[in-house]
Amino acid sequence: MMNPDAVADAGLRESSVEPEFPAGNNGLEILGLVPRPGIFTRQALERLGRHDLGPTQVLCYSGRPVAQVDSYAGARLVDVLDACGLSERPRSELKRCVFVARGDDGYQAIFSWNELYNSATGEKVLVLYEKNGAALDAHLGVLCLISAGDSRLGPRHLRGLLQVAVKML
Repeated sequence: MMNPDAVADAGLRESSVEPEFPAGNNGLEILGLVPRPGIFTRQALERLGRHDLGPTQVLCYSGRPVAQVDSYAGARLVDVLDACGLSERPRSELKRCVFVARGDDGYQAIFSWNELYNSATGEKVLVLYEKNGAALDAHLGVLCLISAGDSRLGPRHLRGLLQVAVKML
C-alpha cells in the first residue's frame, strides 16, 4: 500500500506496488505507463500551479442541473501527468495512450492523449481540491476531477478521485 504521507517533496515517489485505497485516502495515484508513478496530495497538486474556474454549472448528460458553484480550483491533469514523466515517452507511444480516471465509487472517465494534449479540452481537465474558496464538500471527496471544456460536465465529473491509470491501446 502506498502511503501519501511518504510522498517525496516533488509530490511523487516511485512504486511498483498495486495501489490500495483505504477509507480516507488523501491522494491521487498516477499509475501505468508513466516513468515515475506516484501519489499526489493536495499540497503536491497546489505546487503544480493553481487553475481557477469561475462560476460553473454541472449538468448531467440529460441536461439536468447537478451543481452550481461560484468557483472551483485545482491542477491541470496534464501537469500532473507531466510531473510523472509522461511527456518523456516517445511520441509514437503517446498518441496511443488513454487515461482512465477512477473515483472512490467506481465511476470512471476516459480521456485520450490527443484530447488532453492536442485540443482545448485538455486545458480545462482539472483535478479539483477547492470549491468556493474552501476544501471540497465531503460528498465530493478530498479531490475530484472535472472536464470543464465538455458541453455537459456531469459525465466526466468524478467525486472522490483516487487514481488515473495510463494505458496504451
